[in-house]
Amino acid sequence: GVKPFEIPVAVDAIVPIVNPKNTLNGLSLDDLRKIYKGEIKNWKEVGGPDAPIVLVSRDSSSGTFESWESLVMKNQRISPRALLQNSNGTVVQTVSKNPNAIGYVGLGYVAPIIKAVEINRIKATPLTAKEGKWPLSRELYLYTNRQPQGAVKKVTDFCLSEEGRGLIKEAGFVPPAKQ
Repeated sequence: GVKPFEIPVAVDAIVPIVNPKNTLNGLSLDDLRKIYKGEIKNWKEVGGPDAPIVLVSRDSSSGTFESWESLVMKNQRISPRALLQNSNGTVVQTVSKNPNAIGYVGLGYVAPIIKAVEINRIKATPLTAKEGKWPLSRELYLYTNRQPQGAVKKVTDFCLSEEGRGLIKEAGFVPPAKQ
């Protein structure tokens, strides 16, 4: 008897990151997949320094991990040698402390202590995510049983209000186009 009703509330971009000491600025989506499968093991194979690549990934209970598997890995397995982290924050910390590491985080977690990697010469920005130009963009949703009513409608309306959209932006996500 459940009739799911989907409400888009934000857009996120998943961004590959490296340590700022890494000279690499960009990768192709195919190279990212090969790195995370364990087929490319040294940065020099993709134009970086002669150093082994240290893989950092979100753990399998993460929605970010699921999106990475779908968008990057095309449902192929991530190498078992990847260091699994339970949050975007721990991925940032791990990559910031290891010059050979690569990880991935939501756009809101990109910070000066790490470097965002371009994909196919495209930079991850709120605009490229919103316009769907960033290849690792995804919508985030609220789900209700049927069209929202009563208190549930007040929550969903707040999320889509100017104040709610401001909070979504403040949290590092991109508000969806106004409906």
